[in-house]
Amino acid sequence: MSSVPLAETDVLRTGSLWSANGDEPWANETPGIARFLPTLAVACGLGLDCGLVLVSFLLAHWARFVVPDDGASALGLENYTKMGLLVSLGTIIIFAVHHFYDFERPRRWTARTQLIISAVSTALVVAVAASFFLGDERFSRLWFAAGWLLAISSLVLWRMLAQRLYVAIRQRVAPADCVLIVGANQLGQQIASELAAGYRIAGFVDNGSDLPTDAAHPFLGPISQIDQLVHTYAVDEIIVALPTHRREQVMRVFARGFRRAVKVNFLPELGELAPRQFEVQDLGGRPYIGFAAKARVSWLKRATDLALGSTLLVVLAPLFLIIAIAIWLESAGPVFYRQLRVGKDGKRFQIYKFRSMHQDADRQLAQLRTKNEATGPLFKMREDPRVTRVGRVLRRLSLDEFPQLFNVVCGEMSLVGPRPPVPAEVAEYEDWQLGRLRAVPGMTGLWQVSGRSEVSFHDMVRLDLHYIRHWSFSLDLELLWRTISAVLTHRGAY
Repeated sequence: MSSVPLAETDVLRTGSLWSANGDEPWANETPGIARFLPTLAVACGLGLDCGLVLVSFLLAHWARFVVPDDGASALGLENYTKMGLLVSLGTIIIFAVHHFYDFERPRRWTARTQLIISAVSTALVVAVAASFFLGDERFSRLWFAAGWLLAISSLVLWRMLAQRLYVAIRQRVAPADCVLIVGANQLGQQIASELAAGYRIAGFVDNGSDLPTDAAHPFLGPISQIDQLVHTYAVDEIIVALPTHRREQVMRVFARGFRRAVKVNFLPELGELAPRQFEVQDLGGRPYIGFAAKARVSWLKRATDLALGSTLLVVLAPLFLIIAIAIWLESAGPVFYRQLRVGKDGKRFQIYKFRSMHQDADRQLAQLRTKNEATGPLFKMREDPRVTRVGRVLRRLSLDEFPQLFNVVCGEMSLVGPRPPVPAEVAEYEDWQLGRLRAVPGMTGLWQVSGRSEVSFHDMVRLDLHYIRHWSFSLDLELLWRTISAVLTHRGAY
């Protein structure tokens, strides 16, 4: 690929190819209304998003007269309308910055919901801060909560319907985009099956074919005929599913360009390192693909930890008292067990748990090492003699972990994250396993919902690294939901 500099094609920068003589590409053969459909969709999206957020906060203002207020009734409808407008404008600006109005490239429902929650929350915080500095006005806390919830609920529902409506209209006024796949191999066939629902697959192009005789899409010809095939089949997008060492010829074809607007998508050969945090940037006039070893974590994660952690501590206080009495009555020793653990970037902290073992359990550990049932530096026994009768119940139901909510509120842990190891385990880590210390440890995570003690140490580390590289707010929500099922089934809990 070195014979065709990326700077000549700008494939990585724009994704679109223009004719080699500098002329405009030929327009695609689509009905006239289809050309304006994306613009119309953006206009409708902006208006409805803004209107829904504003109406949500106005409805929340009405709810203040139904539910007893918190003392902020002196503010009139005009004040709340202004605040609602600020939140509405802030929300659509954040949506626009994150390309949320590109209906041609839909997002998964989890990513869509995450962006909606983040955008409305950020816009509300900014609006409140602006109101504080512009005037000493005190708004109802009930209004904040009700407006936030109504806005998010309405946007999630509307966006789900909007994407389906857009697809239906797009299929009515214009055919689906035509895709040409460069690579008649197993990967190319997988891509074709994945895209068949939303695209017209013209077929495969390659200098050889591994396609079966009953393939759903035909083999069209060699790579040298791409230019001709693009016009014959009115191709809108080309997907290159070739290994890197075979892309030199196709890059020379792309460098010449086409007389038609064609978007080219390369499938990166990056093994397991293919998370969202890859980005293209210019350094010294050359395009580079950048990669961060861990996903960027937004403020929303910490806000959720504080809000949900504090709430659970208050709600579970009676249960904490019952557990404490049961532990105190059964065996001598403190109710809580404190242990030194290793957190983010190797920082050590004291973790809190309900004591589930006898008081001298740590001294007996050396005698039980030969009976270890876990792999790696972990120590696990199904029938550990050090565990008390109350402790077995607590472990079976994962109730012994609940005091870690104090660590969550203090910021030493998160609700979701890698399991915090003890220093002795870290001392035995291989270099690649130290990567799991790049994130704040959590009470639950991929390891816990995948079988806990039934998962080997090696697989546990791989799960933790996957979480760190692919973090998203929607992933945290999914893991919290799956934790409920994992606790109820008791899988791997002993």
